[in-house]
Amino acid sequence: MKIVFIGSGNIAHFFAGRLHNKGHEIIQVYSRTKANGSALASLTGASVTDRLDDISTEADLYILAVKDDVLQQVAGKLDFGSKPVIHCAGAVSLDVIQHASEKRAVIWALYSIQKNNLPRIPDVPLIVEGSDREVEELARSIALDISTNVVMASYKQRQVLHLNAVFANNFTNHLLAITESICADNALPFSILHPIIVQTVQQLSGSLPSERQTGPAVRHDQDTMNKHLELLAQYSSKWQEIYRDISASIQQMTDDKQEQPNT
Repeated sequence: MKIVFIGSGNIAHFFAGRLHNKGHEIIQVYSRTKANGSALASLTGASVTDRLDDISTEADLYILAVKDDVLQQVAGKLDFGSKPVIHCAGAVSLDVIQHASEKRAVIWALYSIQKNNLPRIPDVPLIVEGSDREVEELARSIALDISTNVVMASYKQRQVLHLNAVFANNFTNHLLAITESICADNALPFSILHPIIVQTVQQLSGSLPSERQTGPAVRHDQDTMNKHLELLAQYSSKWQEIYRDISASIQQMTDDKQEQPNT
């Protein structure tokens, strides 16, 4: 299949590389910055352009791999008629690209992708939705050439998954960044926490997170929590607020679970 990539960032590198290896022909890469587009094009033997007006009309499929906040703006300048267009944004509806094509789909990677450290695992989760059954099946086929782990989901389900990804990945990483900072301020190696971080993730293979909650909040150990808050006072009132809010959430979730009748 002849494919044009509109965008040359992290997702474009991941998708284009795998599709190229599966025998698809990446015929062109569009990028606002021609040097960035050239870097991706050189990996797939594609031509490159930095002009939307010069995007090839010879492709069978167009993949819009641009940032979420410019997706609608870029799509509004494109019109591929009945040729399928796929966007790659998790929290953005298909309607946003309706000007670009009547055949629309999404393939969203539920994974943190960095073009300088692309994932090697074969089962990166890909979430697929289409504007109709035909284009949805096409998108699913393309997704299966990228990953072995493909899930069909509605826009509402994608929004929920995107929210969950922020909690599970972005927020978790921020909490780890806080611990990194506190370690550095106290001449402690952040690596000392690696084993317990790995343990936290490994436990997910055998049980649910709600079943593995530990710590002073779940025990309602207010004395320890107060000591932690005193320590945090020297760093940031915002971090104190995060500690209080998460502790309160843990306690509420635990209490609610205990109040549920056994079935």
